[in-house]
Amino acid sequence: MMNTQMSNTTLARENIEILEHERSKIAHDLHNDLGQNITAIRIAAQLMCRQSEGRQTYPVAKSIVMLTDQMFDVMHQLLQRLDPHMVEKKDFRSGLDELLAFVEEHMQLICQIDIDGDVSRLDTTLQLAAYRIIQEALTNAARHGHAKRATIKLSISETELELSIINDGQALTDSLSVLLQDKSSGFGLSGIQQRVLAWQGHLKFTNTAQGVNLSCTIPLVS
Repeated sequence: MMNTQMSNTTLARENIEILEHERSKIAHDLHNDLGQNITAIRIAAQLMCRQSEGRQTYPVAKSIVMLTDQMFDVMHQLLQRLDPHMVEKKDFRSGLDELLAFVEEHMQLICQIDIDGDVSRLDTTLQLAAYRIIQEALTNAARHGHAKRATIKLSISETELELSIINDGQALTDSLSVLLQDKSSGFGLSGIQQRVLAWQGHLKFTNTAQGVNLSCTIPLVS
């Protein structure tokens, strides 16, 4: 029984690693191929603006410049969500700070974070798992719960990682199992659950006086 559980856990982690690799490849292609093409279009449109000022074609060229700027914004948002090396490129706290700044700017969700313990106790893959859980939880809070504020608490002891994300959004009306089956919200929640289970952790959602609390506990000693 123990060997089966360990085998399932190993398989789950391998599946997540494959998913992160695919995200990395998509992010790379977006940045290099699509990004370069958008840049080329924008430069050409800017040249058109300078050469056609005062003519009928000027508004069209100006519109193309504005559209490429919007495309850059959308691409950067996609890269923010896709790039699995956020934690590897920077220290864990810097990666989280950039994530929270992104969430506040684009989702209008004001975030506060409190980290207790030594983050270096977590290996890179577990740091990335925690990052993804926070990312998905905040996205769900803003998109489905219409939350305006969220508090992230991360506690690291000798034996376990405790993570709590509390938001002031709408109260839950269904159990976690029902929410996971809901197509409108199940994808993000399913990703959170898969990551927690891959590390043999426990996940729960509860309604509190402050709002909705997503909490998970992940053992650091197998």
